[in-house]
Amino acid sequence: MPRNAWIVVLLMLALFGNMKVSAPVTKVSTATAAVKKLIDENELQCLAKNIFYEAPMESYQGKLAVATVTMNRVRHRQFPKTVCGVVYQRNKRGCQFSWTCGPKSPYDSVMFQTSYEIARDVLTNNIHLPILKNALYFHNTSVTPNWSFARPVTQIGNHIFYEPRHPAT
Repeated sequence: MPRNAWIVVLLMLALFGNMKVSAPVTKVSTATAAVKKLIDENELQCLAKNIFYEAPMESYQGKLAVATVTMNRVRHRQFPKTVCGVVYQRNKRGCQFSWTCGPKSPYDSVMFQTSYEIARDVLTNNIHLPILKNALYFHNTSVTPNWSFARPVTQIGNHIFYEPRHPAT
C-alpha cells in the first residue's frame, strides 16, 4: 500500500476510532493499534478479572454489560476514580463485587482471554452498551436484593442491571 494511503487510514482511524458501539468488535490491525490510547496493564487486569468472575458464562453482550457498569462507576462521583478502585471497593455491607471477598470460580485461561480482550476493547475504544449508560448496579438473577434506591433497566443473560432511582445532581 502506498505511504499516502497509510496516512489516510491512520487519519480516519484517529477521527472515527472513538465511536461507541454495542455490537461485537472485530480484531483490529496493527495500524489501528498505533492510534489507540495507552492503557495501564493493572487497570486492564482488574477489569478483565471483574468481567471473568462476574460473568464467566455470559455472552459477549453479558460480559460487555459488566464492563459497562464497572466503567460507569469509574466515571460516577460516588465511586473510586480507577477501575481497580471500583472493583476492590468495600463498604459497610462488604464487597461491591462478591468475587473479591469470597471464593473464586476455577480459572480457565481461554475464558479469561475473552474477558481480557473485551476489557482491552472497553479501555482503548470506549466500547459500551448504550442501554446501560446510567447503570451502576447489577446482580445475578439467582438473588433478589431489596434495592429501593435503584430501578431496573434491563436483563442481559443472567444479570439484571439497575440505574439510580434518583440520579445524583
